Amino acid sequence: MSARQEETLGDEAFGRPTWPGLASWSVDGALVRYRVMAYIVGVGLILLVFVGLPLQFAAHQILVVRVVGTIHGYLYLVYLVASLDLARRAHWKLGRIVAVVAAGFVPFLAFVVEHRVLIQMRAEHAVEPADGPLAAGAGAVTGVATPERTTTDPTG
Repeated sequence: MSARQEETLGDEAFGRPTWPGLASWSVDGALVRYRVMAYIVGVGLILLVFVGLPLQFAAHQILVVRVVGTIHGYLYLVYLVASLDLARRAHWKLGRIVAVVAAGFVPFLAFVVEHRVLIQMRAEHAVEPADGPLAAGAGAVTGVATPERTTTDPTG
């Protein structure tokens, strides 16, 4: 996506996972890294709880729990680092940090918390549109004059 297309997307592009976004050292980059790790840890936890544990207890197969559990544990540490990086850059309060940390313990909660964090971050970092042809959004027609707004002066 070109820079011009991202400008027209405005707030929709905030926190969207892209390769340049992963390497960005801004709040947006931290949000992208957090979102990627939230999905990875969430999927790993679902595999562990709904595939690994039933196999361990029903079929006495512990290999899945050992492999997926170990991978999930290490990836959870990376998730914590990504979460704390975002919390530091976005100046989060303790309640939001605790909710994000707890999301790695409960299956499916990582997806719910990730979605809420994305919505809250978009709301907190909403930017007013700048003047210019891209300010009207993606459907704006450039090169068309718009009428000037006039106000009446109550003093005469």
